[in-house]
Amino acid sequence: SFTDDKGVEKKWRAGSGRTASAEFWEFVGDRSAGDNEVFTVEDEELGEGIQLHFYADTAARVMTVRKGRGGSDPEYRVEYTLIDGMSGYRTLVSAYVRGGWAGLDRHGSWLPDAAELERARRRRDGRPDA
Repeated sequence: SFTDDKGVEKKWRAGSGRTASAEFWEFVGDRSAGDNEVFTVEDEELGEGIQLHFYADTAARVMTVRKGRGGSDPEYRVEYTLIDGMSGYRTLVSAYVRGGWAGLDRHGSWLPDAAELERARRRRDGRPDA
């Protein structure tokens, strides 16, 4: 499924006649706005997804490590990467659609936490407080 920052969701099913990538980018084109810049592609069955942060030139990949049981919250593994322009996002989405979490391994330096990502982003942008 695809979601945006506003909570709108669109389901995609294999065999629907269009690729998941094509459907996702149409969804982004229809929904993207100055106040709607985070989009997610999720595979609910596998418990994983990729989240694109257009406002920050970054992305996150998310995997469910442990499902929530008996009222407990699920546990997730999240890794972050810097993105270089729209072509970088398109490459990442295509890689995820083809290979899931593992398909993203060779597409970026995946960082284990948001603070490390922010430091990398500041260094990339030439900010002295990196």
